[in-house]
Amino acid sequence: MGCGDEGFAHIEERDSVKERFFKEALQAHKILGVEDFVCHNYSDFEVNESKAIYRKCMEAIRRVQPEIIFGHYPLEYFQHRAMARMTEDTWFQAGWACSADLGKPHFARALYQFEVLQTMPEPTHIVDVSDTFQAKLDAWAAFKTGQEHLSEEFARMEARARFHGSKIGVQYAEALTQSFFIPETVNDPICGL
Repeated sequence: MGCGDEGFAHIEERDSVKERFFKEALQAHKILGVEDFVCHNYSDFEVNESKAIYRKCMEAIRRVQPEIIFGHYPLEYFQHRAMARMTEDTWFQAGWACSADLGKPHFARALYQFEVLQTMPEPTHIVDVSDTFQAKLDAWAAFKTGQEHLSEEFARMEARARFHGSKIGVQYAEALTQSFFIPETVNDPICGL
């Protein structure tokens, strides 16, 4: 949602930061293999819970029709908290027969939340990312604009990935928390789903 317009560390970068951030975002997503990248160009401090952003989230779910949605974990700063709440809400509402101008209703079967800056206290899933962790670091490095204030994140990302990896006996892992905002259907409580 955010366009990176607050990512300047020096006043002389203010007029060019948004354009540089967008180019860096394209490069980062290319490294990760993302083919469908959209930036809605909201000012960084404008990303909050609002009708306009809520509708953009619903529209994205209906357009892409994902089976699984990944979103922010709510223990983050205000923009990530807002996106965490709106992702859960729009995941739920995108499946309803409402807001027909946003596309055909679609219900993704699961939503998982991920860590960015804060460590998740009790993840529900830990995923081995040993084979892809370097791509994550390379994608982060593509955001050269923010390195002056975010460079310490390389060490934090690696420390968290090693810590989570140690829990499951692999080199690097990511923690995820499955959202049960929409309750999961259980047909047989003894055997599971």
